[in-house]
Amino acid sequence: MTSADRSGRRAAAAALLLLAACAGSAAAPDAAQCRADLDRFGVSYTPIPPQGSGSCAVRDAIEVSAAGIAWNPPGVVNCGFARQLDAFAREDVQAAALAHFGKRVRALHQIGAYSCRRETGGKHRWSQHARGNALDIAGFELVDGTTISVEQDWRRSGAKRDFLRDVARRACKRFSVVLTPSSNREHHDHIHIDSGPYKLCGA
Repeated sequence: MTSADRSGRRAAAAALLLLAACAGSAAAPDAAQCRADLDRFGVSYTPIPPQGSGSCAVRDAIEVSAAGIAWNPPGVVNCGFARQLDAFAREDVQAAALAHFGKRVRALHQIGAYSCRRETGGKHRWSQHARGNALDIAGFELVDGTTISVEQDWRRSGAKRDFLRDVARRACKRFSVVLTPSSNREHHDHIHIDSGPYKLCGA
């Protein structure tokens, strides 16, 4: 091998290392920007180590205790999805509550955030929950202590039903998939929302 060949290989290797460094630094600012956005919006969260592996991997995982509205209990999602949920709570859920009750919501009751599992039945594609990209909402609590339950109020006539269905319709405009008690029996007690690659509105 000539000195020219060796020099050429060294230059190529250096270029590859530079590209790798640039790729690594490109991902970090995105995560940093996402968390900076959450801080600016006032989201209450705790950064946690990456969750799972393979199809269940969530790299930019955070545990959220409040995103626009307090979560009961806190839940693990990816940062980008938390950013969407914050906007949904502040702009959609609160608007629906004011329209139907004249009061704001102080708590969101969730029963499913990150979970390493497949879709219902266990024989299908991976759930968006496995990517920290989904949330199951069981109900809400207003500032005066009034509770709204998906399981109890979705089919009953009145302001609570109208509020829940309004929330679901608004969610369809913001998220990829929304599933409700009107979708199937598996969702009799919650509203599922996710930002996966498919599109379905079950409102």
